[in-house]
Amino acid sequence: MRKLIAVCCALLLAVGVGVAWYVQAPSDAALREMAWERPVTTRPAAELWGSPSLLAEMVKSQEAQGRKVGFLLGSSELGQTAEDSAHPVRFFAENNAGFDLIALGGGGYQSLWATIETAALDECGALPRKKIAFLIGDQWFMNKEGCTSEAFLNSFSEEAFQECMENSGLTEETKEQIRARVEALGVGAQKVEYLADNSIVARANRAIAGLGTDGERRSLLAEALEANAPFEEKENGGAALDWDLLMERAEQEGAAACTNNPYGIYDDYFDTYVSDKPWGQPYEGEPFSDWSEVEFSDLKLFLDVCKELGITPFLVIEPVNGEYYDIQPYTKESREGFYGKLRTALDEAEVEYLDLSSHDYDKYYLRDVMHAGWKSWVEIDRALCEFYGADASSAVGGAVNADGRGETTAEQDADAAAEEMLEVEGAGKEVMEDREGDR
Repeated sequence: MRKLIAVCCALLLAVGVGVAWYVQAPSDAALREMAWERPVTTRPAAELWGSPSLLAEMVKSQEAQGRKVGFLLGSSELGQTAEDSAHPVRFFAENNAGFDLIALGGGGYQSLWATIETAALDECGALPRKKIAFLIGDQWFMNKEGCTSEAFLNSFSEEAFQECMENSGLTEETKEQIRARVEALGVGAQKVEYLADNSIVARANRAIAGLGTDGERRSLLAEALEANAPFEEKENGGAALDWDLLMERAEQEGAAACTNNPYGIYDDYFDTYVSDKPWGQPYEGEPFSDWSEVEFSDLKLFLDVCKELGITPFLVIEPVNGEYYDIQPYTKESREGFYGKLRTALDEAEVEYLDLSSHDYDKYYLRDVMHAGWKSWVEIDRALCEFYGADASSAVGGAVNADGRGETTAEQDADAAAEEMLEVEGAGKEVMEDREGDR
């Protein structure tokens, strides 16, 4: 009996703490107001990636002030900006390109995540111009099963999934494909059914069930919104962006960062991860050819969702460091097969894309062995300007000057993030080597 009383008391205490947290945390209305008042950031905190409703409030606030907003979805390459003024997170924060960019995604965020996120953003009204840009990572296709369960569960957002399922523009067949993939990657069948149920009763049940945890979620979202900035009108003056000059600056920044090797790999990464590799010794085994059909299927699902919702996607085929990949099973022959299949998939879907695969052997298009670098970003920035409606030749510069002097807030933030990104990049390289060892 005493044990029963103790258990009941513990349960009551837990419920009481949950309710107290729920009451003390900012309300949903307060969060929407915060998003409206602090809508500006090119790189929202990770908590906001899974809240399409608040991202939509940020977009609507800026649109109300006459500013266009465009989204860029991607993976770990979006998390680093150090020594790279052309990185989109910095570039669009420091320049008036005719629209504001919001970059979402991190390591392990792949095609299925982008599928759900895009449908959710559309459902919440965050894509008023029905456009989305998406960076495609080649590493996603190296694992036969595509996205791992661990990576997907790290990116999975219940709110985004619910909004995706509520989007009436999607066919039931497409929704079922999404549900099946979500289940296959580790979200329980009952939970998927529970989250996908849009009935009034189901929504009420979810609200009640969230009493113990929703307060914590809202507190984290409030902290994330505090990191945003209030709207400020950007200067329209200044000289038009000189893309040739920006490419020259990218060359200079790349050269300054890559001083201890001839492969265009920044110094810390080269020393830490790849200095002892057999450079110049081509891989002599059978070239890798088992590119993931599962990931290609997820990419097709993303394209299908865009088509059903009337969204125009713009995709980027990123390059890799050819010198490094050639000493791995992912040789030039192997990559040509992958790039060809990827181009075919995009051509068949009749979508726009920027193909940077021809730069596998060009210095400073990669910052390490797998992440886009200085020159790639200049080309991507220009393509984004054209895609989101700004004339790339008439966009005007802000902090990017001819001599490139001075350190901005974005540069300071980038320096602080550099060490963390080095660890992420090293983990990505280890994944490649683990897959090689499994062969």
